[in-house]
Amino acid sequence: MLKHRRIVYFGLATLLLGACVGMSNGIRKASAEVAETVQIVKEYEMTNKVDYVEFMIEGSQGEFVVTVQLPDGHRVGNLKGKRTTLDSQENWRVIWGMEKAASGIYTFTITAPQSGYYNLSVDIPLFRDMAGHWGREEVSDYVRRGIVSGYGDGTFRPDSAVTGEELAKLLVMTLTDEQPNGKRQWRREFRWRMTNEERASLLGQQEYDLAAAHGVVWSKPYVAAIDDLGVRMPGSLKEPMSRQDVALMIAGVMRLIDDKRPKEYTYKDTSSLSRESQDAISLASHFAIFGGYPDGTFQPARAVTRAEAVKVLSRLESYLTS
Repeated sequence: MLKHRRIVYFGLATLLLGACVGMSNGIRKASAEVAETVQIVKEYEMTNKVDYVEFMIEGSQGEFVVTVQLPDGHRVGNLKGKRTTLDSQENWRVIWGMEKAASGIYTFTITAPQSGYYNLSVDIPLFRDMAGHWGREEVSDYVRRGIVSGYGDGTFRPDSAVTGEELAKLLVMTLTDEQPNGKRQWRREFRWRMTNEERASLLGQQEYDLAAAHGVVWSKPYVAAIDDLGVRMPGSLKEPMSRQDVALMIAGVMRLIDDKRPKEYTYKDTSSLSRESQDAISLASHFAIFGGYPDGTFQPARAVTRAEAVKVLSRLESYLTS
């Protein structure tokens, strides 16, 4: 069974400081102020042991320090908040992760310059190397749907280069649905938008058993399925896919539903590429599926990572099926 990322948010808490009052009626109010600081305690109960967990505490009342008490009583101390700025708002944040985290109660003692709001969030990612990664939402979705998987060591390796055969599998799994007989078929909403009605009809009759026969390269059924689309796989199947290769592949699929030529996108480093490559990059950029960098470059020779491939195919899926 696939385990999905769980995020648990604790409510906002404010510690009210002041003189002790109301002693006559039996109500005791204690100040946590020590040397012009306050201490706020938050707890999180881990119900099961997990391979990796990441805790984050945020506050906006100045730099603070966190001490963590683990379920076995051991302490991790002097975790200092780092300043971040978002929309001109200054915040301080402590992020702390732990592998092979035991079940039980984790206690966080926040020593801060003043009382205020301090939020504790807990992230249990599917893979220990995806915590805090910009692509974790799309990767988690694709893992949940069985489109992509990680490695046996509990990692996804999001920043490793994606090979041609890996991308072929990703594309086919993204744009096909599993049938009652266990085979896969190109998704109906994709086929119905194809400009070539004859090809769409033929693809609607085609089902794929994507398990390679004994002695056959595992990627062969996926590449064969892409051939049926009429899309060419650029580059070598065993080698990392460059950004230029991915743009060519994506553009080939996009033209199945719209063969109009969009406005040309010009990047500083694409003028020497073939006309086909420039058109493919322009098409992918025009629909915000695969664009360039803030410095005005596309970096066509740069290898595409596994996380980038998932992100791009997620956008392509939305474009083709919406």
